[in-house]
Amino acid sequence: MPADILFARWAAATMEQKNSIGAKWDRLLERLDIPSAVRNRRTAIKVHLGGGFGFTTVHPFFVRRLVSAVKAAGASDVFVTDIASDVASAVERGYTAEVLGCRIVPCAGEKEDRVVPKPIDPPYRALSEVRLASEIVEAEALVDLSHVKGHGACAFGGASKNLSMGCVDQWTRRALHGIEGGLAWDRDACTHCKTCAEHCPNSAISFAKNGTFEVFYHNCKLCQHCVLICPEHAISVVGGGYRFFQRGMALSAGEVLKTFARDAVRFISVLSSVTIFCDCWGLSTPSLVPDIGILAGRDIVAIEQATLDLIRTEDLIPGSLPPGWELGPTGHLFERIHRKDPYAVVEELAALGWGTREYSLVEVE
Repeated sequence: MPADILFARWAAATMEQKNSIGAKWDRLLERLDIPSAVRNRRTAIKVHLGGGFGFTTVHPFFVRRLVSAVKAAGASDVFVTDIASDVASAVERGYTAEVLGCRIVPCAGEKEDRVVPKPIDPPYRALSEVRLASEIVEAEALVDLSHVKGHGACAFGGASKNLSMGCVDQWTRRALHGIEGGLAWDRDACTHCKTCAEHCPNSAISFAKNGTFEVFYHNCKLCQHCVLICPEHAISVVGGGYRFFQRGMALSAGEVLKTFARDAVRFISVLSSVTIFCDCWGLSTPSLVPDIGILAGRDIVAIEQATLDLIRTEDLIPGSLPPGWELGPTGHLFERIHRKDPYAVVEELAALGWGTREYSLVEVE
């Protein structure tokens, strides 16, 4: 059976206040049935607060009204949470307890040392456990408020990435990136001319002090430029590295969701200021497509599927790509940009039993 996904379109039918996205936001929250999720429960609102010179995060206006709705729904406690470094600089993007109407809490503590290990059984490649943030584990209800962006390692970040990478500690984030694979390096053949690093279009390649070839897969598009340019043929592609990462993210998100009753979780994805890179890059770039709207529902698979379906290549804004970037020939817009299939994580979440890819958009007028 298709999952119902609420959709508040960003564009207004008329210039009346009641037709604006701000007013639609209130109506969407009313229809999301927040009381059945949060009543008498300690509720965490997981938001990516961003950092550095980035400012195109979820606007505090939306967060404050969500906090108010959760309080009105009878939550015993409500707090906004993210990783420690982003909480520390949240004020720079307008997030304060006074503005939002609740506490802003580092989910794994200020030193990211408050975690609850959860085994991955059976282990997936080198991933044998994830370390969940204690504030998430100790909460009784969860609102996953996500800002949708492109992403260098997995093509896009939405509801699942907000949980899999944002509700764990730094050790787990490194472990997840560590299973990516992607490029193989022949140490014996390499002469350390560094031609690959100098000509990488995304500055993803470097050499450690001991001469080891390293790839920062957040930046890598698997364009294979390094493979083609290496004079000694010391670099080769090992297939599917990003798919390993997608599977790992799905497993991590699943462990987060297992800590909650199914009826105690709501997913909200904001499709505005959809830029080429995740908010973790610490900078804001031009929007790839016009602002689309806000999606909400109870099914993480359906909301991720609907998110991607609404972001279309034909809506790409001219001049929004960084200089020198070109679209690939086929696939979703994010795949044509990052050379990685964004639907992979949706497939993995569905395979793990976290929802359905079939959905019905229910428009909030």
